[in-house]
Amino acid sequence: MLRAGVIKFALLAGACVSPAPTTIAPTPSPTREPGTYAVAAFLDLSGTRGPRGDGQRSAMQQWIDAQRGTPRLKLRIVDVAGSDARLLLELKRAADAGDTDAFVIGVPATIDDALAGAIALVKRPVLFTMPIAEPTGDAARWMFGVAPTPDAVARALVDALPSRSTPAVIVTNGTLASGREELALAATFRTDGRPMPFVLSAAPEQRDTFDVRSKPFFSGAGTSVFFAGPSTVYLEPQRIVPAAAIAPGFMYLSYLTDASDASRLGEAAPAVRWPGLRRPTVAGSGTHAATATDALAILAATADAAGDPERTRARLEGGTFAGIATTYVFSPTRHAGVDPRELALLAWQGGRVVIAR
Repeated sequence: MLRAGVIKFALLAGACVSPAPTTIAPTPSPTREPGTYAVAAFLDLSGTRGPRGDGQRSAMQQWIDAQRGTPRLKLRIVDVAGSDARLLLELKRAADAGDTDAFVIGVPATIDDALAGAIALVKRPVLFTMPIAEPTGDAARWMFGVAPTPDAVARALVDALPSRSTPAVIVTNGTLASGREELALAATFRTDGRPMPFVLSAAPEQRDTFDVRSKPFFSGAGTSVFFAGPSTVYLEPQRIVPAAAIAPGFMYLSYLTDASDASRLGEAAPAVRWPGLRRPTVAGSGTHAATATDALAILAATADAAGDPERTRARLEGGTFAGIATTYVFSPTRHAGVDPRELALLAWQGGRVVIAR
């Protein structure tokens, strides 16, 4: 009986012993395909935010298909669907995966603490094809602008006014991009000592009353109206300001305007102008598509074959790059690479975008 009890106790004790811990091998780092450089482009291919990224996508894909030399860029296009939250999530995913060498952001992003923090986390070059201010802070070393700054765009618009005393109205649409452009325009008026423009909201919740609220400002001839932010809000489902209310040449849209927006101007077209880059317009190309293509060409010219992000960043900072849209100049203290003198006012005429006369 004693022997049986000992055996039973041993079995019970063995059942209570924890199994040996399972050894989990660390996830290996992604293996680099020789001679390649991985680029992720974030565009708005769906959603309601403008400008739509279709033109940028087509131009970038054409460049990828025609590229020559080494390293060869591998492009992954991600639809962030008008969502800043999704843009942040995609950057975080890339940081966790470690499988992307550089990024192109082709949406009107605002460089707030959240986005700057995400860029600081990925520690890879990020090129913006829409206007951003000269980068500052810890993440600035990774951010490069291939579009004019908001201040440069505002300067081009205000300088286009017939006189310093021209009455002006800024129409906002409730988006972050609209608010950023409003501030840049107001600062330019203030710097010049011009009469400050009145700010009128056309945000969705105030759209129904816009006609009544705007009538006192648009009844007089010669008022200049700046529509801040993506043009889609002002063109769909109906044009907020009829062309007949404003003298020709006194309605200005955002740099975010593209050819697809302009094609919907209809009878308002003769009165509308917007800022863009001169060179691609003359060549029959769109500003946004051209800068997106240039972003890839710049990365191809600076990419480190071994994938060292610091080397790529240093080459970007020390380079001058002749692109389709313009010539970009970067330095350690200058990450906004477009010369403001390359800006021109554009118009829709004869079914295409032209430089306004």
